Amino acid sequence: MLYTQFNPRGEMNKTLETIRGCWITRDHEIAEANREYLHTFLDQIPADLREKFLNVLDWSERTEQWSDIIIDGACKDSDRRLNKIIFLEAQIKILIQAIRVTKDVESIRQLRATTRETLERMEERKREEDLKRLQEEAAVFVPPGPSLCYRQERR
Repeated sequence: MLYTQFNPRGEMNKTLETIRGCWITRDHEIAEANREYLHTFLDQIPADLREKFLNVLDWSERTEQWSDIIIDGACKDSDRRLNKIIFLEAQIKILIQAIRVTKDVESIRQLRATTRETLERMEERKREEDLKRLQEEAAVFVPPGPSLCYRQERR
């Protein structure tokens, strides 16, 4: 019989740890428990079915790994966008404060200086983000050629 309860020992994607208790986590834990259960009883499964079970288990584990990669990437992108919004919001608040105190010629000069400084901060942040993105892309560069992910091994 396959498990339908939580498996508290199941290994989780770090991103999913934050949403423990939701249906995604529950389904993940049930699937993990089912795979563990099948692995423990493989020797009791007839040989002709065993190979099919192993193929399905391998496929499900690869699918889960790719899903984790996609979720991690989406969460990192979401975090990056949120941080950018927070940064831009702070810069806008600085400009709004400078505009509110603008009443004479001297305060207009100060507004221009504040605007220039704000733009410089925004441009610097953009350069840092571009540099970081380029470094990350170089780190994950995969040369063209046949993929090893789709090669099936015979047992």
